[in-house]
Amino acid sequence: MKKFILLFTSSAKEFKNLNSVITAALLVAVHTILAMVVSVQVTTSLRISISFITNVVTGCLFGPVIGFVCGGIGDIVQFILKPVGDYFPGWTLNAAMAGMIYGIFFYNKFPDKVNTKKISSKRWSKKDKEHINTNDLEEDKAKKEPFDRVLDIFSFVLPSIGLLCLCFAPMATVIDKNSGSVIAQGNGLDYMMSGLTDNSKNVTIIAIILTVLMISLMVLSIFHFNIISLILSVACTFAAVLAIYTDKKTTVGNWGFYCVVGLMIVFVIVKMIMLQRKHAVDMSYFIRVTICLTFDTILVNILMGTYWASIMYGKGFMFYFTVRLAKNLIQLPINIVLSYYILSVVKGLRLRSSKG
Repeated sequence: MKKFILLFTSSAKEFKNLNSVITAALLVAVHTILAMVVSVQVTTSLRISISFITNVVTGCLFGPVIGFVCGGIGDIVQFILKPVGDYFPGWTLNAAMAGMIYGIFFYNKFPDKVNTKKISSKRWSKKDKEHINTNDLEEDKAKKEPFDRVLDIFSFVLPSIGLLCLCFAPMATVIDKNSGSVIAQGNGLDYMMSGLTDNSKNVTIIAIILTVLMISLMVLSIFHFNIISLILSVACTFAAVLAIYTDKKTTVGNWGFYCVVGLMIVFVIVKMIMLQRKHAVDMSYFIRVTICLTFDTILVNILMGTYWASIMYGKGFMFYFTVRLAKNLIQLPINIVLSYYILSVVKGLRLRSSKG
């Protein structure tokens, strides 16, 4: 308990440090720029943005108190410069709460540089080779190679199965919202063959995007472009799930569509494991990042955010819950990876500035 209270008292003392205040103000400015430029307003109650990363950095550098204050100020400044609808204090509270949560989990904590043994002998330094037995290298290689091959196979098989599900399994049913009659239904291949008609244009575009995605992931997996595959799979799956929702017609995803989404989630997990094995990730810190962002996503973005949307826009909680749940859970893996590597960069910059 004392350590927890110390987080807040130490963070409050950062206000007395002029450098801390100036840096925090700069991070608020960067947050505002990212929120205005690198963001997509899907609906009045739903926005896609990476501006949260500045709040992660603020919480890590200056703790929960400054994280709370800067999170709230950043939201207010963003609304003043680029308002979307009426001002609602719930969104400011969300931003402030997120900054505080990041500060609690990350204050003065950074990922360690993991010195793992590389399989390839070309990557070993002369000093390493002098202290490591050749038999140890061979044994380590023998243990790692089978699992790496399994991951390679999975990263190719998953999008292949996804392509089959997309083309031949029931993908979606389009229902007229007023009459309740079925306008269109079938698998992804049916929709693509029918073309961009008014009745099924939305689903056809989703089918085309996912088809291109599956083929691209298969090719990228062959050439081991893991980071590109990870970003592409999250972005496209995220866009497809959001696009299922429409106000004019009711588009219901069938089991083929959800199989594709499920396979893409597994694909993202596989790629994250492959990145961890290749780039020597500090797993204890990675787990810390995962717990923090999962907690923030569920409490702030999904539960509190949905509640504020239902109050502000006058519709029921469940009306907003489904689409916010899908958006946040699909975006969560990329947020975790992005936060981990950004904090690794921040640690490097901090060490350089302290030496300078």
